[in-house]
Amino acid sequence: MRRDDKGYYTNSFHLDVEKKVNPYDKIDFEAPYPPLANGGFICYGEYPNIQHNLKALEDVWDYSYQHVPYYGTNTPIDECYECGFTGEFECTSKGFTCPKCGNHDAARVSVTRRVCGYLGSPDARPFNAGKQEEVKRRVKHLGNGQIG
Repeated sequence: MRRDDKGYYTNSFHLDVEKKVNPYDKIDFEAPYPPLANGGFICYGEYPNIQHNLKALEDVWDYSYQHVPYYGTNTPIDECYECGFTGEFECTSKGFTCPKCGNHDAARVSVTRRVCGYLGSPDARPFNAGKQEEVKRRVKHLGNGQIG
C-alpha cells in the first residue's frame, strides 16, 4: 500500500484501524508478532464508553493477558470546559470538537488519544495531518458495550 492511498502508514504490525473486528480477533491477529520484534510492542483496543459494562472490558483484559505481552484500552475520556460534556469528541481533519456545544478551543478542552503506544493530548500538541487522518478513521472494537 502506498502512503498516499490513505494519507498515513499503519504503525508496526497492527491491524488496519478501519477493520471492523471484535477485540479478540484483533488480539489474535497481532499476537504472533511480539516475539519477532525487539523494539517494543503494544496491542490495544478502541472502545466506546463502557462504564456500565465493565464485565465486557474485564473479559477482554483476561483474554489479552493470555495472548499478548502488553495490552492497552482506549476509551473516551475527553472533556469540554465550556459545557461540561465528558465522553468522546468528534475527530475531524482539523482537530477535535465537542459534540455538544461545538467548542474546539484547545485552552477550553481536554482530549486524550493513544498514539504509537503513548497517551497524548492532541488538543495541546496537534498531530500531523497523516496521524490525524488515522485517528479519524479508527473504529471501535466493541460495539455498544457488547462483547464481540
